[in-house]
Amino acid sequence: MDKVNQPGKRQSAAEKIDAQRAAAARQRRRLLIAGGSVLAVLIIVVAFIAVKLDQSPAKNSGHVTSSSSVASQITSVPASTLDAVGKGTATALEPTVGNQPLLTAQGKPEVLYIGGEFCPFCAAERWAMAVALSRFGTFSGLNFIHSSSTDEFPNTPTLTFYKSTYTSKYVVFTPVEWYTVSKTLLQPPTSAQMALFTKYDAPPYVTAADAGSFPFVDFGNKDVIIGSQYFPTPFAGLTWSQVATDIRNPSSAIAKDVDGAANTMTAELCKLTNGQPGNVCSSPGVTAATAHS
Repeated sequence: MDKVNQPGKRQSAAEKIDAQRAAAARQRRRLLIAGGSVLAVLIIVVAFIAVKLDQSPAKNSGHVTSSSSVASQITSVPASTLDAVGKGTATALEPTVGNQPLLTAQGKPEVLYIGGEFCPFCAAERWAMAVALSRFGTFSGLNFIHSSSTDEFPNTPTLTFYKSTYTSKYVVFTPVEWYTVSKTLLQPPTSAQMALFTKYDAPPYVTAADAGSFPFVDFGNKDVIIGSQYFPTPFAGLTWSQVATDIRNPSSAIAKDVDGAANTMTAELCKLTNGQPGNVCSSPGVTAATAHS
């Protein structure tokens, strides 16, 4: 999906962003919100080209694989690798407009992710999210899937956050995998989550045409990601194990994308956690990403 930056910001990424927007246009999901007052029930109409979405939750209909070795590799990327990559080739996060209240859960800053298992841009971004969040806590129950075979960047290898758990003393991670690989309803957002999605996944953060894009990641209401920070292109034809291996190789194209994005996310998480854990937040890779944001 598309990633839009502020005018004049990160000019070197402009062509990449424009190309990504064009590629995403054919698989973008439009969300229309109907209702009068803020107390009205939101009626969500989701239009997708040539696809009629089911109206009741369904089980994951993609090929799901559990791999403890791949999960271990991506949740324990060496600090030396992340430091070597630094800001990498990923674009930075987008700051929210105005003095927004801190999004919290269980007394901690909250990171809200909304995406879909079919989405190739979500597929790319999840790798970096897993790497970054693993520096602040622990994942369990991660499974591995491919994005839709009928969208842009078909069959992108990825993981799913559906039914995974994440524990951290620093942050709360709330993942919402809205749709399955086959685009049936899987995990609908709550009304509160939907309110954030419609507030930030819209102008001025994206163009009106790109409103409602996946993936959407809200870092405590302070910064957001709307669309992947990098192309899914390097993942084409790779196995999950190959991706995990490349993530740990700082000279690989995937590491420059994934680890660079992970460092930019880590830099934002460090703002939310007041610089904790110290060894992570003061690392050279995070420092370089902080300067990039």
